[in-house]
Amino acid sequence: MQKGSFSLTIPFRIFYLLFLGFGFLCFSQIAGAQAECPVQLSQQRVVVRYGGSVAVNCSTSVSHKGMGWEASEGAVAMTRDSLITWRVSNLTEWEIKPYCYINHKEQCQVELPVIIYKTPDNVSISIVKHRRTMIAGRQYQLQCDVQNVAPVHNLTVKWYKGQTLLNQTTFTEDSKTPVNVNPSVLIRPDRDDDGAQYRCEAELDLGAEGPQYPPNKTSDFLSITVYSKPIINETKLPSKVPVFREYSEEIVCEAEGNPKPTISWILGTNDIVYNEVLTISESTPEYVSCVANNSVGTTTRNFTVFIQDISISTVNHTEPMTAGKQYDLQCSIKYVAPFKIVDVGWYKWNKNNIIETIKTPDILTYTVQICPDKADNGSQFWCEAKLEAEGTQRTSTMKSANLSITVHFKPIINETKLPSVVPVFRGCSKEIVCEAEGNPKPTISWILGTNDIVYNETLTISESTPEYVSCVAENSVGTTTRKVKVFIQDISISTVNHTEPMIAGKQYDLQCSIKYVAPFKIVDVGWYKWNKNNIIETIKTPDILTYTVQIRPHRADNGSQFWCEAKLEAEGTQRTSTMKSANLSITVHFKPIINETKLPSVVPVFRGYSEEIVCEAEGNPKPTISWILGTNDIVYNKALTISESTPEYVSCVAENSVGTTTRKVKVFIQDISISTVNHTEPMIAGKQYDLQCSIKYVAPFKIVDVGWYKQNKNNITETIKTPDILTYTVQIRPDRADNGSQFWCEAKLEAEGTQRTSTMKSANLSITVHFKPIINENKLPSVVPVFRGYSEEIVCEAEGNPKPTISWILGTNDIVYNEVLTISESTPEYVSCVAENSVGTTTRKVNMVLKEDYLPLIAGLIAVIVAFISVIFIFIYSIYYKTAKMGHYSLKDAKPSAQNGDIAQNGKHSPIPMKKFSQSDILA
Repeated sequence: MQKGSFSLTIPFRIFYLLFLGFGFLCFSQIAGAQAECPVQLSQQRVVVRYGGSVAVNCSTSVSHKGMGWEASEGAVAMTRDSLITWRVSNLTEWEIKPYCYINHKEQCQVELPVIIYKTPDNVSISIVKHRRTMIAGRQYQLQCDVQNVAPVHNLTVKWYKGQTLLNQTTFTEDSKTPVNVNPSVLIRPDRDDDGAQYRCEAELDLGAEGPQYPPNKTSDFLSITVYSKPIINETKLPSKVPVFREYSEEIVCEAEGNPKPTISWILGTNDIVYNEVLTISESTPEYVSCVANNSVGTTTRNFTVFIQDISISTVNHTEPMTAGKQYDLQCSIKYVAPFKIVDVGWYKWNKNNIIETIKTPDILTYTVQICPDKADNGSQFWCEAKLEAEGTQRTSTMKSANLSITVHFKPIINETKLPSVVPVFRGCSKEIVCEAEGNPKPTISWILGTNDIVYNETLTISESTPEYVSCVAENSVGTTTRKVKVFIQDISISTVNHTEPMIAGKQYDLQCSIKYVAPFKIVDVGWYKWNKNNIIETIKTPDILTYTVQIRPHRADNGSQFWCEAKLEAEGTQRTSTMKSANLSITVHFKPIINETKLPSVVPVFRGYSEEIVCEAEGNPKPTISWILGTNDIVYNKALTISESTPEYVSCVAENSVGTTTRKVKVFIQDISISTVNHTEPMIAGKQYDLQCSIKYVAPFKIVDVGWYKQNKNNITETIKTPDILTYTVQIRPDRADNGSQFWCEAKLEAEGTQRTSTMKSANLSITVHFKPIINENKLPSVVPVFRGYSEEIVCEAEGNPKPTISWILGTNDIVYNEVLTISESTPEYVSCVAENSVGTTTRKVNMVLKEDYLPLIAGLIAVIVAFISVIFIFIYSIYYKTAKMGHYSLKDAKPSAQNGDIAQNGKHSPIPMKKFSQSDILA
């Protein structure tokens, strides 16, 4: 066998030849039939819309015996024409099979294939078994409903998202008549599909014979909403956010999601900020989280707030500095690893370098010591740190804010302008000036005596000026005093080494300084307060002599006047002179003394009432009064209002510069209360309950009598003295009349060993009593008559607490909810009124007795009787009438009839005496 050829087995060859022969035979028959039937159709195949018109020509070129169209619609009868047309104006026969026939040598026919198409009545798209919003990532089924389309095997359903073709569905069913089809397709939307519009299109592909543009029909758009979990934009929110000290920065958390996510920031356990923008600063926590949340899920982005900072401060000092003292300045550096500190410099005027290469800690602290002087007031200090990133040449320099220092220094008095000795002549005055430099600016005062202070830079001195005056320059740092001696021929009294007010009970020296003019000598020196105490001196030489005396002032000496006198005698002569010092008024300061009479150590107060207690204290300086009610509760006032909420122990504190005096006061609460025992709900009538009287009293009071009150008093006598709280109980069994009753208890207290008594009354306890309904039987009898043909109302009234509901039971399932029931002959024989509340139910059974109404019968009988009586009356009246009238006629000589007789005679023909009736007789 040659290369590339193939061989067949003998059985397969036979099968193959038979198959080719069979196919050739079929083709030759069809071709032969077409070739043998000498007619030509103007269209080999017809595509027409349902209800449309169609026209196809059938022609022949041979002579024939007749030709025509055979069809269920538009048939053409056989004719000898050579061209005939099959025409239908409204084609509605789905299964139509027209054919053209001809009688030539023999009859033959050619069939015309007809395709009738119909576009859908409606095309709609929907989601299968889902009407809610879609979730991104989940799978959903879309369905296209195509109604009344034909032929279905020519139908193609196309699926679109927007203008993009997603899928196509074709059909294999061989149905010529219209059908409904419901193809579906699966989708798995993502977040980008939110708002996407889906549609399906039904298109009929009818081939070349069909319309130029295949007929189609499109559904409305199905717009879908896709919910998706938030995605935080990490580009706009890095994992580390630096912030510089004393600066704020805004960071934004943007998140994409549907529904639109809510943005919140978690700054701590309970610190949440709801906003897309967060302002961070040095006070922001180190770790912050942005949380984006919607109904699909939550996304969290954690990041670190990194604070880069350098600051300069004083160490353990916040006030202004004092000149000459030593202080520490501290440079605190907080940097971001992997930076390392290369250089730290301190600056005022010159740079002081500190080299550091430590890389690990986040915060480093450097200190330097300074000892400022007054020239440094207002100086600026700062520090700088040079940072270098590890392993790179990238550097960063951080400079702290300037630290401006204020230097306070003690006043310096200008001694050039204020000499230490200033002479002054008696009878003349002179001005001296005290100037001082200091920070804060000093106040200038002159001390001329114990209580004589002049606040001015200038002082006018004279003979009345003390021998020594002092200029005092004072500020918050300290006090500088410049003592000036005023040289006056005089005598003066003063305290020794003491200028402040004296303290009662302490010892002080008074000094009498005598400045005299030689050749006088001191003959006599006397000290005065109220009595004169003489000191004899004969020393002659010095120009100034000083004498002292000791005093121990007490509080009564406050404001007392002291002075001294000296008798001078000129040597060798009898000429004498007496000099008297100015008065020295002393101020005596003493510790506060609290008035214990007005503030007892034990103060009772009754529950529900308030009372004022007053703390008065004497002292110099005037003391400040405060009350200590607890660890942190202090009231600054003389009067304190106490009540049951006041602590058991309070203290009055009287304080001045000499000392503090405290008086402790016990606040005793007297109280009595009434309550139920283990019961808070309304009481039930007839049940037993315990009432409890709790008494809190003040020892040494004892309980003499305890009384329970409602209407009458029930005494319980007790003599127990020890406990602070006693409890007494009494049992009650309330009935319905007790609803709203007031109960209280009283206790009579008596102080042991005295006749002092106190009566305490509790607040009223109002009780609510619930009781079972009681039906008013007077208004609802047990037997109620009912007259046939009439209706009547019966009323069921019931008393109870809570207010009962009223119902009537007329039968097994017939219940009427009302207090009033209308009864008639159709009402059951027995009805029941049911009164019910939360305590119980009361039922009253009523017998309905049906009675006949005899009133019409009685009325008829009375009418008959009246009529009968009326007839009798008329009859009697008529007799009377006849008798009365006929008595005027004479019957003399009249002969009675033998047959009739006389009506006035009896049967013996004798006259019957007749009585004439009067009107009264008739009426009687």
